[in-house]
Amino acid sequence: MAKVKGSPIYSYKVVPHRPLKTAFLVLLLLLLVLTALAATYHYAQLQASNNRLSIEEAQALRFQLEKVTQEAEESRRELTRLQVGAEVDRQAGEEMRKRVLELREEKAALQRDIDVFRIMTSDKNKNPKGISFGVFAVSALPDNKHQLKLVVQKLAEGDDDFTGQLKFMVVGQREGQETKISLHELVVSKVGAEPLAESIPLNFKFFQNIETEIVLPEGFVPSRVELVVKSDARRSPVTVEGQLEWPEIK
Repeated sequence: MAKVKGSPIYSYKVVPHRPLKTAFLVLLLLLLVLTALAATYHYAQLQASNNRLSIEEAQALRFQLEKVTQEAEESRRELTRLQVGAEVDRQAGEEMRKRVLELREEKAALQRDIDVFRIMTSDKNKNPKGISFGVFAVSALPDNKHQLKLVVQKLAEGDDDFTGQLKFMVVGQREGQETKISLHELVVSKVGAEPLAESIPLNFKFFQNIETEIVLPEGFVPSRVELVVKSDARRSPVTVEGQLEWPEIK
């Protein structure tokens, strides 16, 4: 006999319908949410209140800020004063350095004059007019230029003029080798100015200034100058030679 397969049987439970209880539960849940929100808000307010400064604390901080600002201003004024003082000291030191260099140049020139006087008073006087090289100075100019000055002078008494020629050679090192350059090759050319000759003409009663702007070649380090003065006298011409150390740049 065949078995008959029927549908599954489920158990059911009868629950009473209570709409008031459901509403009460929903209301209670809503109340709990609102209470949590209110507690969170009050906690935040409390934390903010705790972090808020009191009037006394705010005044104290304001006083400290004003004090720090005043100290910073005083420090700034002190720094400015020190900077001005340092600049004044630097300028004074630079002027002192230049003055020392000038005194050295004057001392060297005086020593050369003494040497010439000794020659003039000797039995074998080969420099009767006492031709001497006075102050020799070199100062720095912008654009890598230099101002060169040399004084050629006559120490012998008398109103007669001296005429002659001066050859001026600058001696130094370049690429490890001694190099000689004529002064006229170093002179800066100027529009409308007469170029300096290789043999510089001399014509003076007491002294003559040789002053010009020069540019030293790159890599050339001067150490001294070689000078030769020849008089134009037909009878007993005089030749005076000398070497001067290259001065410290002002």
